[in-house]
Amino acid sequence: MFSQVTAAETCNLVPAQLQELYEMFNVLAGGIETLNNDQERLSNESLQIQVTLPTLTEDIFKVKLSIEELNIFLSGVKYNQDILNQELVSIQEKINDLRCVSYNGTLIWKITNFKEKMSKT
Repeated sequence: MFSQVTAAETCNLVPAQLQELYEMFNVLAGGIETLNNDQERLSNESLQIQVTLPTLTEDIFKVKLSIEELNIFLSGVKYNQDILNQELVSIQEKINDLRCVSYNGTLIWKITNFKEKMSKT
């Protein structure tokens, strides 16, 4: 009798185990499908990056070249500004020299702050 109960229990366990295996198979199949989708998506992203990378590299090169050209231009501007500053100083000196004016052959000097200088003496 004991062997009959065991055989009956075994017969009942087989469909339950098959059901459990079937559910596990479905879970694993879903996981494989998800992994395949992820692999395809990552492959597409990788391809897109490979296509975009040369363009970005060229853009970076162009930006570096523009920066170098801008630095050269700014150096020229600074050089010109220095020249203009020297000319300004020269013109100011000429203006100061021209303050000594002649009128009918008589030299006339402009005395700045005359009242202040007279009050000090």
